Amino acid sequence: MKENSVLRVENLTHSYKEGKKEKLVIENLSFEMEKGEIISVIGKSGCGKSTMLKIIAGFLTPTSGRIIVNGEEHKKPTKNVMYLQQNYEQLFAWRNVLKNIAFSIEQLKLSKEETKKRAEYYAKLVELEDYMDAFPNTLSGGQKQRVAFARALAVEPDLILMDEPFAALDASTRDNLQESTKRIIKEKKQTVLFVSHNIKEAQYMGDRMLIFGKDEKGGFKYYFIDKPQEYDKDKIKDLL
Repeated sequence: MKENSVLRVENLTHSYKEGKKEKLVIENLSFEMEKGEIISVIGKSGCGKSTMLKIIAGFLTPTSGRIIVNGEEHKKPTKNVMYLQQNYEQLFAWRNVLKNIAFSIEQLKLSKEETKKRAEYYAKLVELEDYMDAFPNTLSGGQKQRVAFARALAVEPDLILMDEPFAALDASTRDNLQESTKRIIKEKKQTVLFVSHNIKEAQYMGDRMLIFGKDEKGGFKYYFIDKPQEYDKDKIKDLL
């Protein structure tokens, strides 16, 4: 394991029952992530991207293989690995923006003063300082996703998993959030595994790209691309 490695996925394989048959969705996947790195993940629908995230988050037990986070095996959900879904309705309707962000910090058992101070800091970081008292039903989709992102950042985890977080947003809002989210991730030196169904988005967000593809015989094949912004989009399509 590399000295500054945050995540190591070792020989990950997962299958589930589909009627009387066993359906294989991930086979022998291995990779490593360094601190502050963004790996974008792309593949066709149903190829196992979200399943991988849920296993890394500790929500699913893999058929075989191991997840190592900062040198320790990770088997169940903890504050060290935050999972951000595409459904921003995960916010609590009865809590305003500040208290939604504070919810994750409350698990750290800090003082009320420190919890409030940290929540305010992260609200400002995602440019919601003017909406701290607003409730989710008054926010736009983009603003809700900013709150969810701030809540994940606020516990200062080792790893954030983002599962198509901008998929439900309009194109203009999505472009703005891509830019601001990547800027904040780099500013905070946060390690992020970012799943997308959009090649252009995956190219923009990732320092590296992980492609869930198939080999010539239709078997599982995983491709890594360095500097995906410089890679031809049509060549990526051919790997899917």
